Amino acid sequence: MISPKKPDLLYYLLAVIFGAACGYVHIRLEDSSLSVLMVTAFTMFLAYRRPTRVWRWAVLVGLGMPAAGFLALLTRERPSRGMIAGTFAGLAFSIVAAIGGKVLHRARTILFEKKVDGEQWTVDRNEANASVTRDRT
Repeated sequence: MISPKKPDLLYYLLAVIFGAACGYVHIRLEDSSLSVLMVTAFTMFLAYRRPTRVWRWAVLVGLGMPAAGFLALLTRERPSRGMIAGTFAGLAFSIVAAIGGKVLHRARTILFEKKVDGEQWTVDRNEANASVTRDRT
């Protein structure tokens, strides 16, 4: 089993916290629009910061709302069927936001090429993740 890199552990922890916060807002405040907006923003942020394998951010943040709905069913709180069905809307928005965060990261990499000490840096646009190399001309 491959363990995540040490810098990624912070982002995994953030994803779980963000997902839990979105689920809490959805169940306790009974506001679907705010919780879906939070899911979208948090997932896009994580996908922008770590654009490889963005599905993990979509799953970790997006499943926070259905998990909170399931936990609410197990406790005394009884959300309506509409609220439970609405929890899965966050998962759909998290998938779209994860792809959007990756696209935003790629666009920034392509549009804003790095220049150091007057040397031109070029971006290899053929790879899935853009790599930056220095021109020696």
